[in-house]
Amino acid sequence: MAQLTVNIKESIHIGIPIGELWNITALQFDKIGSWSAGVTESTGHGLRINGAVCSERQCQPSYKGFSKTTEKIIDYDPETYEFTYQIVSGLPGMVTKATNTWSHLEEDEGTRIVMQVNMQLKGLLGRIMKGPMQKKMRQILRENLEELKVYAETGGVHARKKKLLVQ
Repeated sequence: MAQLTVNIKESIHIGIPIGELWNITALQFDKIGSWSAGVTESTGHGLRINGAVCSERQCQPSYKGFSKTTEKIIDYDPETYEFTYQIVSGLPGMVTKATNTWSHLEEDEGTRIVMQVNMQLKGLLGRIMKGPMQKKMRQILRENLEELKVYAETGGVHARKKKLLVQ
């Protein structure tokens, strides 16, 4: 049976220097819960890598039906401003592997950040859910990028995160 894959790529321009954005996304890898409405809580674990405070994080997603995840950095390059993490626990049973690569590129007095999600699915449920999963993951990536932009440019959180913090 052919491998079922979901590949989604989204990006946004953020009006701060690449090093400042790298500090938020990579060096403070464990702090995603501070700015992402998709994560209610995040904690870091594991060894420090090239300035990052940890090599893995646990995240409690705010989305209904999602379990706590553990995300482990599997590739980390501060010279090219790129890192990849793999979700090593907390995936739905139909997902056999999921990675997310964050690439930072200098652009027009700021930084373009690109998120590339790759998932491998299995079974009948994976085949049935592939389309809806692609749609939902694209929405999640877009929202995450919008929230990161607000946090990076203003130091505050996006309205979606504010709403979650009030609940």
